[in-house]
Amino acid sequence: MNTNTKIAKETAISFTGMGLGQIFRYLFTTLLARWAGVELLGIYSIANAVTRISEVIGKLGLDQGILRKVSREENHENKQTAILSALKMGLISGLIFMLIQIALAGYLAENIFNQSSLLTKVITIHALSLPFYIIIHISAFSTQAYKLLKYKIVVTEIQNPLILLLAMIVCYFFYSAESAIIIPVVLSAVLGCITITIFLKKVSGINILSVKKGMFNRDLLNYSLPIMFMSILGTVLHWTDVIMLGYFTDPATVGLYHPAARTAGIVRIVLLSFAGIYGPLMAEMYAKKQTLEMNHLFKLVTRWITTFSLPFAILILLFPKKIMLIFGSEYLPGYPILMLLVTAAFIQAVFGIGGTTLNMTGFPKINLMNTFIACGFNIGLNFYLIPTMGGKGAAIATLITLSFIAFIRIIQNWKLLQLTPWSPKLIKPILAGIMAFGAGYYIKVLIMPFHTIITLMSGGFIIVIVFFTTLWLLGLDEDDSGLLAGVQIILGNFKSTPNNKNENSN
Repeated sequence: MNTNTKIAKETAISFTGMGLGQIFRYLFTTLLARWAGVELLGIYSIANAVTRISEVIGKLGLDQGILRKVSREENHENKQTAILSALKMGLISGLIFMLIQIALAGYLAENIFNQSSLLTKVITIHALSLPFYIIIHISAFSTQAYKLLKYKIVVTEIQNPLILLLAMIVCYFFYSAESAIIIPVVLSAVLGCITITIFLKKVSGINILSVKKGMFNRDLLNYSLPIMFMSILGTVLHWTDVIMLGYFTDPATVGLYHPAARTAGIVRIVLLSFAGIYGPLMAEMYAKKQTLEMNHLFKLVTRWITTFSLPFAILILLFPKKIMLIFGSEYLPGYPILMLLVTAAFIQAVFGIGGTTLNMTGFPKINLMNTFIACGFNIGLNFYLIPTMGGKGAAIATLITLSFIAFIRIIQNWKLLQLTPWSPKLIKPILAGIMAFGAGYYIKVLIMPFHTIITLMSGGFIIVIVFFTTLWLLGLDEDDSGLLAGVQIILGNFKSTPNNKNENSN
């Protein structure tokens, strides 16, 4: 299997799984927004932001570290030793940060967010999920290091959000609205941990009960810690808007912001789908000093990400009011926030692969510096914009910051690795995007009076048809043959899954 086809097929699996996961998460946010209301959604969002920050610190960067370590390691026993070491260090760290979050829950709720005891309760119970989520991430990235994405996708992108959704529905109808923002997070973490450890044993032969045999690995930790700090800053950057909106405003404002942020995240799944298989391949090429192949891969993946993220961005930018109406009429004022965030998400999607490239080629400290600067920049912008502009100010800060990061990474990949994302072939998806935007804008007046769902389905259908028809008329390249194989998988033409031996041969 050539590299292009490998990328396309693994990405198709990843995109399909992430697409399902995004649907489940979107349903979770939509139903919670409609049933629980703006304030409870805001409380959930604040508690979730606190827990995600604790989680990324508790991982110590070991998920990314083990991905790189195992991808470069040839000996099977050495791979197992590294994974056990990462799991043990991650579990100990997870338990420590669980206790820290529980201890700080009351202080955060009362002194930072000026909220009632309910927020304290939610932050405290969410903390119980930390050790399980950390084990999930380290185990999932360990299976990914074998160049297999399906196990990670099944657990993190399908099972976890599905359990989150179903548990929320059960809790809401059989218990209370408050329980719907508390219990599902812990339940999905526990069940996800059980499933991913079963898959880890299937791929690597490691039994999770053997984690106590893991040894402290200084080399793995030394590589992972810079990534940890970068991940901390990246997570803080991602959740700064929610945290600072909670500090300067109230849960209702955060609740208004959350659906817009969730919708913009649809565009980012294209980047995440490609990054999963791109990372190990780039690490392998760099280790073998395959400079030409690295440059080709960088340009190819940038073009494919642009191709698949552009139609989503166009649909959201053309119909932002209709999309916000999905959550209820009270969320309609958030449509300018949605437009700003989806623009930011598109920029992040197209140029975000540059960050993965720096990590996988031995420059995590450069990425750490980038994220540190951007995080400080974003916090400063939020301090200035949120008090006067609220949620819109937070969205503007995010757009400026992500544009700044994209520019820096382009320069660094060029200077450090002689890699550039641009190629003449990129003109085709751009032209197709212009045609699709024009068609969508033309029919917008005709379909806006219809029901929200009909309008969005009609608009999406026209945009996708015009975009890909234009792309086809402009002519597909030889590189796109593998992409077509991936599209077939997305459309449901799944063949028998290759065995591990075949999947690992490039």
